[in-house]
Amino acid sequence: MHRPVIAPRPDSPASHAVGLDLDGTLAVDNGWQGGRIGLPQPGAMDALRTLARHRAVFVYTARPRIWLPEVADWVTWYSGLEAFVDPSGGRAYWTTRGPVLVTSTKLGAACYIDDRAVHHAGNWDDTLATVSRAIGLSPASV
Repeated sequence: MHRPVIAPRPDSPASHAVGLDLDGTLAVDNGWQGGRIGLPQPGAMDALRTLARHRAVFVYTARPRIWLPEVADWVTWYSGLEAFVDPSGGRAYWTTRGPVLVTSTKLGAACYIDDRAVHHAGNWDDTLATVSRAIGLSPASV
């Protein structure tokens, strides 16, 4: 199924951004306890720089806020792009191109890049089958 292009629109702040998960997507997932961040996934920083030239980009992570400054430093170090921690706990959107926002909130976006995501294309039977396999449910229990 071909998805339509989601062009940035003035009436849709979410359409301006792309959200990227950190662990397992931008960075190799080595577990984050103690603040560790893995090396960048192959091609991740080139992709991040390309996306940042065309859309607002934010990096989201489930890590506690105390670790977000390290995430911003990691993004800046490996990508060469300015990255900073979201100072607002109540933000719903990120629409500024250039600097990369680092947040623990999944903001509104045109799309998300995440290693644990399941794409829903409008058919719940297909989506439920995919999720069931991902979480280990047998077909009989669905």
